[in-house]
Amino acid sequence: MSNAFDSSICQDGGIEGVLFDIDDTLVDLRSAAIDAFLMMVSDLLEDVTAEQKRNAAQDFADDGAGAYERYMAGEISFLGQRQLRLNRAFELVHHEPLSADAYLQWAEKYEGLVKESWKPFDDVLAHLSALTTWGIPYGAVSNNVEAYQRMKLERSGLSGFAVVIGSDTAGAPKPDPAPFLAGCAQLQTAPARTLYVGDNPVNDVLGANNAGLVAVFLDRESKQSSVSAPTVSSLEELTAWLGKSIVPQEHS
Repeated sequence: MSNAFDSSICQDGGIEGVLFDIDDTLVDLRSAAIDAFLMMVSDLLEDVTAEQKRNAAQDFADDGAGAYERYMAGEISFLGQRQLRLNRAFELVHHEPLSADAYLQWAEKYEGLVKESWKPFDDVLAHLSALTTWGIPYGAVSNNVEAYQRMKLERSGLSGFAVVIGSDTAGAPKPDPAPFLAGCAQLQTAPARTLYVGDNPVNDVLGANNAGLVAVFLDRESKQSSVSAPTVSSLEELTAWLGKSIVPQEHS
């Protein structure tokens, strides 16, 4: 782990709780979005190479259109942001955008496919089990609506989250302090002794730090090098670190 924690915070039972981002932290949303997109465009983009389709799918999943932030700002609807992402993906392969009616049919089918593709990363269940064994409560704080994210966790086999904070229930999205503090309030933990684990340097790391939590940056692909926060490449790595920090070590 780089950028190690202040040991005074995390030793002798100092960690009271852990909050997680959901999308691409607990649930592999990117892979689900890519897989669903490719299934949905197989007939529409018959003349497009496999590599071009894959690039368009990745741009769609990564929101190259910057549409989700506009949705979070209240400028467009959820379906509207998804349509902008789809239009941009089609533009990348020189395909005309779908008509309004055709898009609504596409979006409905896509939603069913992406839900079937949701699954947790391989390291999630073991990490949550370790937290339970150590008596550390955990929850989730997301920039999507609470009901949808609860459903996503349950469909992904992560039903142990009693605490789920959405941007709607918190009254503001990350990086605003409100959702982080709402998560701590429901966990009944002090912010300064609550870890927040997420994959976004601004919404997760900066937001959690500004709310007084201890941010942990989860960089699964080791692409970021300038994030000023404790950084792990997997939850397995975080589990190992926590085990050394909060479990009494035997001395021979």
